[in-house]
Amino acid sequence: MKRRGFTLIELLAAMVIFAVVLGIVGEYLAEQNTLTRTNQARSELQDRIRIVMQVVTQDLQMAGASRYSDASGNINTSVSLASCTYTQCLIAADGGVKDSFQVQYITGLRDASNACRRVIFDFSGDTLRRSDVACSSPADPQPLADGLLALDIVYLCSNGNRLNGYPDETLCPTGAAYPRSALVSVVGQSRAPVAGVPPSSYFTSSGQTVACPAGFLCYAMSQEVRMPSLKDQ
Repeated sequence: MKRRGFTLIELLAAMVIFAVVLGIVGEYLAEQNTLTRTNQARSELQDRIRIVMQVVTQDLQMAGASRYSDASGNINTSVSLASCTYTQCLIAADGGVKDSFQVQYITGLRDASNACRRVIFDFSGDTLRRSDVACSSPADPQPLADGLLALDIVYLCSNGNRLNGYPDETLCPTGAAYPRSALVSVVGQSRAPVAGVPPSSYFTSSGQTVACPAGFLCYAMSQEVRMPSLKDQ
């Protein structure tokens, strides 16, 4: 029996089929790669915002804390917040949706000579910075998180008034009232563009709108933070 090879038409048809299959496989792999990058960007973004919220929450909760316990749990009365008054335990400035604030407190996580801490949060562009120094030392701001679109804080005074900054002798007079809690909103965006993401917007604690540009993932968190130690100042 005479052997017959592939005809030119058969070879061309096979090449076309192979090219189609290869294209489908390539498109699938590209989609999976894009999906993986998107999921990684979303996970990194969410972790970044959660860390910011956690750190801000911890420092606000500590504002005005004035007791120092040694390793044995004994109260050390030699460590005090003598310089911390209503107007120093919390100083907050309204920066639109990029607010800044300063708190002072005593922490048992440091030795007695460095237990009094002065912590400051502020912005440099879209980077949130945090300075954590001894109360008598100059500020030393360090980057905490980049890609932040908002850190918006509304303070709730014990008399029921809402404050965008503190001190505020009109809405929350010193001696008669104090900031009992803070409504904190954090909004951030992905570090790199992500294809196919439409623009979006978010509302913050003060009722302002934060725009998230097209091509970027955004994530927002809001919560109320109690500041119990300010009542004792």
